Amino acid sequence: MNAIKEHFRRWMANPRRWEISYVASRLNAAIGGRVRQARLVKARRELLVPAIESEYVNLLYDPCFQQSVAEVRDYSCLDVARLANLWTLAKIVGPGLFLEVGSFRGGTALHICNAIEDKGVPFYCFDPFEKGGFEKLGDDDTAFKPLDFTETQYEAVARLLSSKPSARVVQGYFPSAAEGMNLRDIAFCHLDVDVYEATRDSLEYLAPRLASRSLIVVDDVGHRETPGVERAVLEFIAVHPMFIMLPMFPCQAVLVPKTFWQC
Repeated sequence: MNAIKEHFRRWMANPRRWEISYVASRLNAAIGGRVRQARLVKARRELLVPAIESEYVNLLYDPCFQQSVAEVRDYSCLDVARLANLWTLAKIVGPGLFLEVGSFRGGTALHICNAIEDKGVPFYCFDPFEKGGFEKLGDDDTAFKPLDFTETQYEAVARLLSSKPSARVVQGYFPSAAEGMNLRDIAFCHLDVDVYEATRDSLEYLAPRLASRSLIVVDDVGHRETPGVERAVLEFIAVHPMFIMLPMFPCQAVLVPKTFWQC
């Protein structure tokens, strides 16, 4: 009802409101927009049915995985497919530290901690939380405003992870927030910072500090609203030939150092 009132108000405020050509053009635009939207919805439904043939995926029936997904559902922006990728990859790396950069409300941090419960290794998650948003936005980062993703709190994430004795929550922009910390032999990092420059700087920080059997999982690679992330990843592997980039469905990539297969 409010939308109808707003359209009526705008129409009454337009001096051309009684011109037949103007009324016809507005009707045509409205009808055309509805038709385009209906076609888009239909195309999406055809594309995504089924997105995953779940009856064949053992992990989706793993009680521990199911419990973790249920536990983090209200704290994570990631869909089940991406949570499944994180769960699987976090379990196959070698010894070392675990990191998450870009934790927002802490859901994926908790999910990773659940996946590696038996490892007993240090886990660090970094985010500016309520004080941040984005430190720098570039030409590729048009989908965001500086204070997006500030609907979170450091204290709330710290409470969420309080049952994980090896987890530490660090507030600040990465990698500057890691200054003075001896982060070496990093076995796994989930990098979810959405924009070009933060992705680029994080990858440059991580590269010389990785353990030999390590992985970096980068979120939003292939996401149509985050082209800066993919650009940063492609630039990174172009100048670091010791890394291989493997895209993953639906919009992630895993960076694998060639040393991964030498251990």
